[in-house]
Amino acid sequence: MTIDPRRARRFLAPLLVLALAAGVAGCGGDDDEATTTAAASGASAEQVASRAYDGPEAELPTTFPEPTRKAGFSFTIGYPNPARSVPSLAEQEGAVRKEVARLGGKVIATDAGFDVQKQVSQFEQLLSQKVDAIILSALDPGSLGPLLKKAAAQEVPVFVNDVPHIAGAKPVEGFTASILSGNDRADFERAKALAEAQPGARFGIIGLAIPAPMLQYISERAKHWAQELGLRYVDRVDAKVDTVDAGAEAATALLAKHRDLDAIFAVGDTVAVGSSTAARGAGRTDVKIVGLGGNAIAVQGVKDGTLFASYLQDSRELHKQLVWAAYDTLTKQHLPLPKQVVLGTGKVITKENADSITPIG
Repeated sequence: MTIDPRRARRFLAPLLVLALAAGVAGCGGDDDEATTTAAASGASAEQVASRAYDGPEAELPTTFPEPTRKAGFSFTIGYPNPARSVPSLAEQEGAVRKEVARLGGKVIATDAGFDVQKQVSQFEQLLSQKVDAIILSALDPGSLGPLLKKAAAQEVPVFVNDVPHIAGAKPVEGFTASILSGNDRADFERAKALAEAQPGARFGIIGLAIPAPMLQYISERAKHWAQELGLRYVDRVDAKVDTVDAGAEAATALLAKHRDLDAIFAVGDTVAVGSSTAARGAGRTDVKIVGLGGNAIAVQGVKDGTLFASYLQDSRELHKQLVWAAYDTLTKQHLPLPKQVVLGTGKVITKENADSITPIG
């Protein structure tokens, strides 16, 4: 399904861009810029190994308080899913259903099919059905402004992931609490894994050419942390859609321009797999490809050696935590809740631990 990129400018998770039109666009720095950066001198594997994450997400709690079930308490959660066709979003809904059932409630879920206005109307529909709380990934948080005010007037708390998408940013009015996917820590851990394996490696980035702030943030922080850990930035090429073919096209352009490239950080697992396809097709099996997400296609790639690593961002745990926040609020437990927490279950996926990972999708 195709979606106008203008509607995608505030997507809250990388996998929400799977339905966009394909293509490639170049951007980013060049070799001269890369070689002049102070971080480009490289760091030893021992120095990198001793480095602990100290970015903005380190200041946040990693969980909402787990609630105690109250016997006899019934409640209904509204869940306007952006698109069940995306495995990670389907698993988010499944996690919500499972945890709400465990706590004695029920879920009314809808499917917007990547249509912003449809999600807006479904949000309003859930309010009219008198749900007690709403949990969601918002396609466009700005489109929900009037309905968030309506929810507040009806005393219906609303819980969301990645709004805002940066740790410590001012909370968005109308949302009761939010949870971050942990993109900054993920970029640090991805960079650390590569820097330990190949100190001073020359790296490029495959991003997505969509004006979605969180997607741009992932690419920017990957560059930041990799340079901080002594890796050498070369260039960035953006695919316009999160597909294997678009990732391969972007990586082909990057590798053709920079034949001495050692590694690629991809904004998501799908374009990472495409990047690996392009590298192998060019005879560059030495290029280390690093994905993001922990999706089944990438976990298999790590196992068979076509990807160097990925990073698990467990979308199931993400929305299970939002159920906890909603139940805590409705039953008045552990209040006041933090306004923002960050997912604390992420981990780098390597060949050594890939068999122990339960992938997304």
